[in-house]
Amino acid sequence: MVRTVGMICLPLLLGVGLAVAVAISFSSRDARTALEARARQTVALLAGGVGDALWNVDRVAAQAILRPLSEDPDFVGALIIESGGSVFLRLGDAGPSRSGLIVEQVSLIRPAAGGQAGEPGGGQRIGQLQLCLTTARAEQIINSRAWAIALSGLGLLAAVCGLLAVIVRGVTLPIRQMTDGMAVLAAGRVDLEIPRVDRRDEVGRMAAALGTLKQHAAERLEFIEQQARHMEVIEEIVAKRTEELSAALETLKRAQNELIRSEKLAALGGMVAAIAHEINTPIGNGLTVATTLSEKISEFQAILEGKELRRSVIRDYSGSFGTASQLLVGNLLRASELIGRFKRVAVDQTGELRRRFELDVVCGEVVAMLRPTYRHSPVSLDLHLPAGVVMDSFPGALGQVLTNLMTNAMIHAFADATVAGTITIAAVLEGDGRHVTLTVADDGAGIPAAVLPRIFDPFFTTKLGSGGSGLGLHIVYAIVMRVLGGVVAVESQIGQGTRFTMVLPLVAPQQSEQDAAEEAVAMPS
Repeated sequence: MVRTVGMICLPLLLGVGLAVAVAISFSSRDARTALEARARQTVALLAGGVGDALWNVDRVAAQAILRPLSEDPDFVGALIIESGGSVFLRLGDAGPSRSGLIVEQVSLIRPAAGGQAGEPGGGQRIGQLQLCLTTARAEQIINSRAWAIALSGLGLLAAVCGLLAVIVRGVTLPIRQMTDGMAVLAAGRVDLEIPRVDRRDEVGRMAAALGTLKQHAAERLEFIEQQARHMEVIEEIVAKRTEELSAALETLKRAQNELIRSEKLAALGGMVAAIAHEINTPIGNGLTVATTLSEKISEFQAILEGKELRRSVIRDYSGSFGTASQLLVGNLLRASELIGRFKRVAVDQTGELRRRFELDVVCGEVVAMLRPTYRHSPVSLDLHLPAGVVMDSFPGALGQVLTNLMTNAMIHAFADATVAGTITIAAVLEGDGRHVTLTVADDGAGIPAAVLPRIFDPFFTTKLGSGGSGLGLHIVYAIVMRVLGGVVAVESQIGQGTRFTMVLPLVAPQQSEQDAAEEAVAMPS
């Protein structure tokens, strides 16, 4: 409390001292100014008479003129000096100027014809009048007033300090105690003593409100503790449920990976079956030709042994051997070409190797591997692929995308195997020279608008129970986005077909070891 009162009263004390100093300064200045003005007026009034007395060398008259000044309580002395510098008359102590004195001088002029001495129109200077006044009386009055002001200020300061002490003791101190109590309550503690104020004013009401606040805080703290105990129980339950859900999610992930593996192997198996059927034709023809050639060779050997060899017979058998060899070589070359294509596609799709390749070549090989699947279907394949588009990417992943899209079109767009249609694969090199737009479009049944937003979701299929796994387009989306580093979009209208548009970078993004491991899990070989 003393510190508070001191902090408030000290500025007031400084203010009172400053006010007294300012009052003394201004009063001293005003008093000195008034004395200087009175001295100027006095010497101006006496200059005429004193000038006549000096001119007439009448010291008695001059003394009579200056004697009334001695009655002035501020008068110190007066001095009349002749023009030669000698003192004509001295009254009082008109010595050298010292502190606390006001010295006023005026020149005495000889009266001119028709004029009076001391007038501005006079002629010759005959001497000088000097008047000395003291400021002691004025300073004494000022000091007494200053003491009065200081005593009044000190009395007012004492009254203010007493009032502040009463206010601090009766108002500020209880409010501070209650403020400290509110800070303790805000910190979450309720073990504080509320100051008891038996008053009916605002302070008493604040003390009562603080007591109510303490009670509510205690109740709220107890409620929070109960909720905390409940939350601990809930957290234990949630932890158990989370562990169970994590295990279930891990099981689902493994099942999804197995389904993806099965989907990919099924697609590869279908390709194997189709290419095996395609290879069977040239190999069967080659076997037939080889068997016929073997029989012809046996017949020719028998003719040679019978010694009935004629030139016409040799010519016939030579022609047969040439034709058979041409047919055999042609069928074997066809089989070798099919096997080579299948080998490249199979290696790309099972190895997930990154390499440089030409887009039209890889797409052509994938379509060539799938073409036997559509041999007995009225659906035709149309390619519009520019030559010379070189990519540094994953040809196997790209082939998987094309395989899934074309298979999806056959299952959904051309479900009616008797309806003719076209699957178009086209590519356009973008203007920036770093991306290519690859489209796979069909003119089949189309996709309903309600289904279109969900076609890339895993396990979503409209052929559930009819051979659809719901993973084909999900694999397409995952490969395009995560492996090839591109984007994929779909447009479709009922009865007008579907178009899948993929914007792929010519240089696929680099994958870290962790990404490669995750990709290997997501797309098992």
